[in-house]
Amino acid sequence: MAAFAWRQPWQVEWQLLRGALPTDADSSLLAYQVASGELETVLRSPDARRFLQPVAQCVQTACQGVPVAERAQVLVPLHQVSINVSGHEWEAFCVAIAALHAFVQLNWTGPDLTLRPAALLRSAAPACFEACSLDDDESLLEGILCASSLEYLTLHGEPAYHLCAAPLYLVLALLLLEALHHVHAGDTYPTLALWCLRARAVHMRILDEPVACEDELLAQVDTLMDELEARSRSANDPNVQYAWDNIRARTMLETALMHQRMGQDRVASERLVQAAKANGLEYELSGALGKRTKWQKAAKTQLVLLAESREAGADKAEDHDTPAPSAALAALAQPENSGWQATVDPAKQVDHQPLTYSLNDDTLLEQTEFTSTQASSNGAAHRLAYLDPAHPPALAVTDQCTLLALCLNIHNTQASHGLTSEQMSAFVERVMAHPQNWSVHTMALLLRSRLEAKRTRTVERSTLQLQALVDQMPTNDSSVRERLRFFHALELPAKWAMQAELAHRFLTIGVLRSALEVFERVEMWEEVVHCLGLLGRQEEGKEVVRDLLAGHKLEAQARVQEKRIATSASRVPHTQFVRARLAKLWCLLGDMEPGQAEAHYLRAWDLSGSTSSRAARSLGGYHFALHAYAQASVWLRRAMRINALYTRTWFMLGCSYMRLERWLEAAAAFRQCTALDEENGESWNNLASCYLRMQDAQVPRLDTVLEEDEEADAGASDSGVSLLSDEAPATGAGLELRLLAHRALGVALKYQFESWRVWTNYMVVSVDVGLLSEAARALARIVEIRCRESAQTTQPTQAASDLIDMAVLNKLVDAVVRAPADEEGAEAPDALRRANEGEGLRPVVERLLVDTLLPRFSTEPALWQVYARLLFCQGRFGEMLKARIQAFQCGLGSPDAVEVVTDRNTWLRAKDELEELCDLLSNLAGRPASPGSTEEALPDWRFRARTLVRTFMARTRDSFDTEPAWDELTELAASLSHRS
Repeated sequence: MAAFAWRQPWQVEWQLLRGALPTDADSSLLAYQVASGELETVLRSPDARRFLQPVAQCVQTACQGVPVAERAQVLVPLHQVSINVSGHEWEAFCVAIAALHAFVQLNWTGPDLTLRPAALLRSAAPACFEACSLDDDESLLEGILCASSLEYLTLHGEPAYHLCAAPLYLVLALLLLEALHHVHAGDTYPTLALWCLRARAVHMRILDEPVACEDELLAQVDTLMDELEARSRSANDPNVQYAWDNIRARTMLETALMHQRMGQDRVASERLVQAAKANGLEYELSGALGKRTKWQKAAKTQLVLLAESREAGADKAEDHDTPAPSAALAALAQPENSGWQATVDPAKQVDHQPLTYSLNDDTLLEQTEFTSTQASSNGAAHRLAYLDPAHPPALAVTDQCTLLALCLNIHNTQASHGLTSEQMSAFVERVMAHPQNWSVHTMALLLRSRLEAKRTRTVERSTLQLQALVDQMPTNDSSVRERLRFFHALELPAKWAMQAELAHRFLTIGVLRSALEVFERVEMWEEVVHCLGLLGRQEEGKEVVRDLLAGHKLEAQARVQEKRIATSASRVPHTQFVRARLAKLWCLLGDMEPGQAEAHYLRAWDLSGSTSSRAARSLGGYHFALHAYAQASVWLRRAMRINALYTRTWFMLGCSYMRLERWLEAAAAFRQCTALDEENGESWNNLASCYLRMQDAQVPRLDTVLEEDEEADAGASDSGVSLLSDEAPATGAGLELRLLAHRALGVALKYQFESWRVWTNYMVVSVDVGLLSEAARALARIVEIRCRESAQTTQPTQAASDLIDMAVLNKLVDAVVRAPADEEGAEAPDALRRANEGEGLRPVVERLLVDTLLPRFSTEPALWQVYARLLFCQGRFGEMLKARIQAFQCGLGSPDAVEVVTDRNTWLRAKDELEELCDLLSNLAGRPASPGSTEEALPDWRFRARTLVRTFMARTRDSFDTEPAWDELTELAASLSHRS
């Protein structure tokens, strides 16, 4: 069977994967019905009944003996359901796909299914349920199935969205795929791993917060991609080769989207590039002449995406079996006096595609009008230079999905900026140029709507377009198969997520009450509370949450149940909350009532059965705010063990351990933080600080320490979590750890390039590991940044001693002037290229002094002294002597040096320095000014020295002419007055 599956890429299993109709003679009727979107037929089939019976029996067992009035509180243990698929693997495979797509159709693509889970279970196993007439209501059973399914779908402490339709279909798909995995059906059906990934992706998209996907599942999909690549390389027929490549591209694209959901944007970027290459997509951002406004006369260079597919029509839609909705479009088109500027023009609509609003702006064009010519190319992508931006060729639909994923990747990896939006717009416009698939065009319109939401001239169309996308779900303007075909290759939001996005759009334009209505309709209570707070109704927000917890405020399912189900004695109580959702509500109440926050968070933790990541995070943050770092670290570790995709929580955990001086645990936490968010400069900086305080023996435990006993405690002394610690780092770290710290700081500087504190840490560690050229660069950046910040404030200018680390500067100069003995006079060029000592370091240090330090601190004597040392080792005696004279005149020889006149010790130091300077002038002034020069270093040295001595004596005569040392100055002045 495995060899049969790999026989041709048009075999039924691969066709199902691509969403195409099976064409080979071996395909079954069940497979054809799945591919054609006849999902109800598949779920009602005898094969599906076989797999539904264990579920119905589990429901029967759970409800057995429970009075009708109390059945609403029953939670069916669906995790105990065991479905036997042995001997019927293919049928189970098809039913699993049908159940998964039924759930997707109900919650993402539409239109609605008439078949409900309760009716499906009753028809599959009527003996498991009490007899009822056709007119009897199934709301009670629907409520039990829904609540039980939501409890099953809670993952890593994150609850599934409670209003998702028919969650039992997703549960059935997961149960069947798990059963197939247990019987090793993956050996027979190679696409099973990807279908498991698809089901897990759908599961993750209904959770309140993102969670991690299993590494084992991702590894199985990677194995599938490797096998697909091998099949492509061994294929002799180009069509067969492209078919394998197309499947591999789809697989890479879907794994990239999974990595995006988990926040692993770098891995996602690599997979997207590989997907484009596998499918033969070539693309390049370039420039082309064009116009954006109606009144623009001269065409200017505009950003454009040039793209071309290897096989443009390889995965185009087959003939549609639904009528063209032109009449519906005409009815929806608004008249000119509707009050909206943006409208739907029926003449411009594409059959079987979503409604597209026209901008109708008095200035902006509907889209950029490019001049019909070739785009400007820099030579790097000459392959696409011939494309005409005004008439781009059609793309394969898979390639359109890849471009949309790349657009999302730009949003995730680049800062929010106008240029980022321009790049994303280029990708979206290229996809929208040729509408070919309902779901793909919907995603493109959604991305355009998001990009246009920030501009005043386009925000109206943005909002109306988003409303149209929300309204189109129930319509039948396109076939179910077309809507589902590329769903797994897109990041298309669910219905409720789309409505929530519309509500957020209302918030941005100030329509708070409309936003509140939408949030209440989709029952997103955190957002409801937020809206009430913006409206000044904070107390009402608290009452909403308290009413939900007390059962006074019913949600949608409970309201329907209460209205439609009643007995003569009493009403049936509403179905209970899923534990994870109940815990989330208690956490929300704790956020709003700080005085009782801890009690509410603890109750949430207990009610969830110690599975609520939200409650653990809240408790960790609560204790962290109170500086109770030991308790905070315990709760934060519990939260991360449940759901490890929270960068902020990892950062807080690392800071807690730093406060406790548990450097190993802190380093492990910051490593996790940087793995999730590589651009978190503070985490990199703190990671380096932890490395410097660790011991070499602790390095092997970095990957496992957080899995050890979380109750281990330590002192809660303050270690200083700030970017620059006041205390010097511990010296226990060996070279390996210091190099790790240096690398971490290097990454931190990529994202905190303007932080002088991080540069200071980098400078100190660079000196410690012997990378002195990097230390010199860091010192220059520190001075530049701090001087610029000082100039922007009204505070007094800081002294050079406050801005320059003279100890580091002296070490840099020492490394130059004290070169190893074997380097001096060495003829080998390697000696000169050594960047961290001797002649290799000299240019860097000289630039630091000449270009950065001396221009800013020209009156700092210590800098002139250091500069003179550097010049001396080069034999530049003329400049060196002038630097020494400048050092004396800026220091103790300066008129501003009042202590020289008033303090005897200072006067003696100044006298000694002056005598040393005169000796230096006497000994070196006659030497060549520079190597190879015929001029003397300082021909008028005697005059300069005499002037310095006489000036010094004139300043200090009244104070110290009676001192014994005064005679030494007199003799010095006399010796300088006579030529030897």
